[in-house]
Amino acid sequence: MNRTAITKHEIYNKLAGFSEQDLSDIVNFIDFMRHKRKLEAKKVVKLEGILKGHRIDFSGLKEFRQQTWQHVDQELDNGNALPI
Repeated sequence: MNRTAITKHEIYNKLAGFSEQDLSDIVNFIDFMRHKRKLEAKKVVKLEGILKGHRIDFSGLKEFRQQTWQHVDQELDNGNALPI
């Protein structure tokens, strides 16, 4: 028997005696581990240098920020707490 098969057999033997809820939690944990592995396996694409040679105009960014957060600043100036 190969090592993987032996490990799976050991895991199966250790599941004996667990309640239905415990087994459900174990299934959820296994699903989480599989999902985590899929996320880690995704290839990362680096965008470093992709905009090299292009001019980017950030002149409107400050005004956009002020307009976007204006209501927050007004609430804070009025002493009102913001809902969480």
